[in-house]
Amino acid sequence: MGSIITSGITPAMIPGIRKAIEVCEEYGEENIRIAHDDIKRVCALPGHDVDDFDFSNMHGVRWHAGREMANILRHLIGEGDDA
Repeated sequence: MGSIITSGITPAMIPGIRKAIEVCEEYGEENIRIAHDDIKRVCALPGHDVDDFDFSNMHGVRWHAGREMANILRHLIGEGDDA
């Protein structure tokens, strides 16, 4: 990827992008907590089925989406391991 100037990112935008990264990470963390709690709940049920994990799976996908969006934003401003 090119520099942040050629990608249309101005220095004034960087603090807002960093805040967006923080929000994406918090979103992901909250969703993985919900998923984990639901997995524990379902596993405590007698005779649970794979379909009982739909709710936790949905939140696991949201965790992944939040994490990926944070990584994309980090890469956009040239920070993190992917930069």
